[in-house]
Amino acid sequence: MKELAISFIIALAACTACTPRGTTGNNSQQDTTSTSQDTAAVVQRVEEIYQSVFDVYKKATNMSFPNEGLDSLYCSSDWLNTLSAVIYHDLQLPDSMGYWESDYWIMGQDWQDLSVSDVHVVSMTSSTATVELILHNCGDDKVVRLEMTREYEGWKIDNFIDVSANCDWKADMKQYLADNPLEE
Repeated sequence: MKELAISFIIALAACTACTPRGTTGNNSQQDTTSTSQDTAAVVQRVEEIYQSVFDVYKKATNMSFPNEGLDSLYCSSDWLNTLSAVIYHDLQLPDSMGYWESDYWIMGQDWQDLSVSDVHVVSMTSSTATVELILHNCGDDKVVRLEMTREYEGWKIDNFIDVSANCDWKADMKQYLADNPLEE
């Protein structure tokens, strides 16, 4: 299992090296104007991502880790770097509980009858977008906010926020790393 996790970290590192973070337009100047066509494209991208995610989960069993390949396909370089840091950290402490208690793709540990609804853009610039949706899983409806960023290959998820549980995944991972430093 440890070898699989190390291979996963190496694969993530290779992916982040190949996909430099960048935006279109000028970073120093926020473009707050977006057209309905722009927001529709972001909504369509999020719906496509989640349809793919749900297809993967439908084929998986609770004993497998269906989300391993999804991050490199749909998440930003910064998200992948943060995720890699947490995975590396937990591999260094094999006897500890570790960070992971649930899955940010499905906002839980188990899954059944996955779907999303009410996908809409809350705010958008030329390089970022905030999207909210309702995630349906195991009979629960959770409001999820996605912070999106435009990288060279298109819109990527930069953060998952479970609004219903007041959980900002990226901030929480960074706080976990800060609160649990590795001994040198």
